[in-house]
Amino acid sequence: MRNKAYILFVLCLFVAAFGHAQSEVLTLDSCLNSARQRNCTIRSAQLEVLIAREVKKQMLWKYFPQISAEGFGFYAANHIVDVDVTKGLEGSTSDFLKEAFELLTVIGQAGDPNFKLSSQVKMVKWGVSAQLRAVQPLFWGGQIVNANRLAKLGISAAELKQEVSERDVLQEVTETYWMLAGLQKKQAILDKSFELLDSVAHVADIAFNNGLVTGNDLMRVQLKKNELKTKSVQLTNGIRLASRLLCHQIGQPYEGQELVLDTIPERETINELPQDPASISIDGRPEAKLLDLNLKYNRLMKKLTIGETLPHLGIGASGGLTNFFERNKVNVIGFAHLSIPLTAWGETSHKIKQHNFQIQQAQMMLDNYREKLDLQNRQVYDQLTESVKLMDEHRSGRDLANENYRVSYMNYKAGVGTMTELLEAEMLLLMAENAYTDACMSYRVAARKFKEYNK
Repeated sequence: MRNKAYILFVLCLFVAAFGHAQSEVLTLDSCLNSARQRNCTIRSAQLEVLIAREVKKQMLWKYFPQISAEGFGFYAANHIVDVDVTKGLEGSTSDFLKEAFELLTVIGQAGDPNFKLSSQVKMVKWGVSAQLRAVQPLFWGGQIVNANRLAKLGISAAELKQEVSERDVLQEVTETYWMLAGLQKKQAILDKSFELLDSVAHVADIAFNNGLVTGNDLMRVQLKKNELKTKSVQLTNGIRLASRLLCHQIGQPYEGQELVLDTIPERETINELPQDPASISIDGRPEAKLLDLNLKYNRLMKKLTIGETLPHLGIGASGGLTNFFERNKVNVIGFAHLSIPLTAWGETSHKIKQHNFQIQQAQMMLDNYREKLDLQNRQVYDQLTESVKLMDEHRSGRDLANENYRVSYMNYKAGVGTMTELLEAEMLLLMAENAYTDACMSYRVAARKFKEYNK
């Protein structure tokens, strides 16, 4: 008996723990944090920043000496130098070799009458060479300096793009979260409507049994229930689709279960409305900063083009080991390198004009987009104020619809009202509840969007 009780207790704990794991409450903050860590778009933007930083590190190495090592070796089938000193040569060198050959022959035969000296001279059948070379740039037309500035600009641009990507993704997560919350709220309202219809059907059934009404009232209630069942199926599909979308955006797998979101209050709390957007500066917007970086980028590209036509000066040293005559030889050479382009100005002049046009274009885009940002601030502000007004209006409409339904229900119950009036009052109440829910969700989305766009 004790063992059965113990097993039952363990099973209850397991069921309770499993049920708790399945019903984890998702708040908006937890969804946003999950998106920051797992969303593909945000992670890709983070990798772009790391890539830009690696490019900057690559450019730093251009300041240091460029060192290279070379090796060379050969083996010939025949000697590279193969001559007969007694023939085949002309000039003073030939005469000298001939006289030296004859002298050596005489000296050799003086000691040995049979001595014979070969007239063939053969040299260089194999050889090896190794060299180490270092060049330190002194002046490269400003290209190294400007390339490093360009790489630094790339880091700033990648960070701003990351900020824009994160802001937009989090705004999408917010919209999906409140869309799902609104659909679940509408599902709860629909369930409440079913309860009201059950109460109406009970009253109509009593009245029908007492001969006070006809069977048409019961039929009207059943038709209304069928209509609500259709809406319930649509809401269920919408909730499932929104749940999948939210899980995709926050980087979590969707396992088919209904997501449990944070409780929405019955009456929305309205924060103090922000100031007029006309007084809000747009210089802090990452989009404006990106366009400003685009202008700087085009100016740096012009400097890089000019640097191609300027002298390039560098110093270096080269040291190596050679062995071509079966004898090692080491040597070190110091040198200076100066390159002055003489015919590049024709092409470069047109490149400079091209960059001037691109700079004008970037400046025009910056000025134009600043105006668009100002209009966007006004649009977001108008959406916020509009959502607040609509929420107030729909709250009043919901209260009126509740009171209207209460009066219609009491009148029908007392026999002085019709079923048509009661069902119409119920339909108006459902519409008012849904409209207020939509207004609350729109306000939450608009409030966060205005906050993010005007930090």
